[in-house]
Amino acid sequence: MARPLQTPGAGAELAMGIWGSKVVVVDDDLDTLDLVRAILRARGAQVVGVSAPGEALSTVVGVMPDVLLVDIAMPGEDGLSLIRKVRTLSPEKGGRIPAATLTACPCLPERLAEWRRAGFQRHVPKPFAPDDLVAIVDELAGRVVERRTNTLVPAALPTDVRRERRREWRDVRLC
Repeated sequence: MARPLQTPGAGAELAMGIWGSKVVVVDDDLDTLDLVRAILRARGAQVVGVSAPGEALSTVVGVMPDVLLVDIAMPGEDGLSLIRKVRTLSPEKGGRIPAATLTACPCLPERLAEWRRAGFQRHVPKPFAPDDLVAIVDELAGRVVERRTNTLVPAALPTDVRRERRREWRDVRLC
């Protein structure tokens, strides 16, 4: 959780919120893309906008965002097929990034259930209030996300195995 900052002389506490969070926004509507970028950047987020759904997967892998916002109804590839592809990625490539829909589609219970099954955690209806958008991004950015698969910690190895590895390294360095 973000710790509040003290503003010099003001005496008021300000929460860090989404400051420094990396967000990838995928929307074919350039006006919406610009609006979301402006709102989130004004709050300190690092935002990458993608208007072509075909580029979104490579952007997610390259940026490794904290949050993914995806429009559902896009030409060509829709948001559901995109999130399904993201969810097939390994954790270190972004397969578990928290995501929200960003759509004007009617929010029916069966649609919400379908979106959740596909891999979305939240829904941002269009039109949206800037504070609501920021609150959802803040909530999703605060989730703990597994970025790596399990690694073998050297201290977890038995002592005799660690000694043997040290000997091997010594022998390699002497050669």
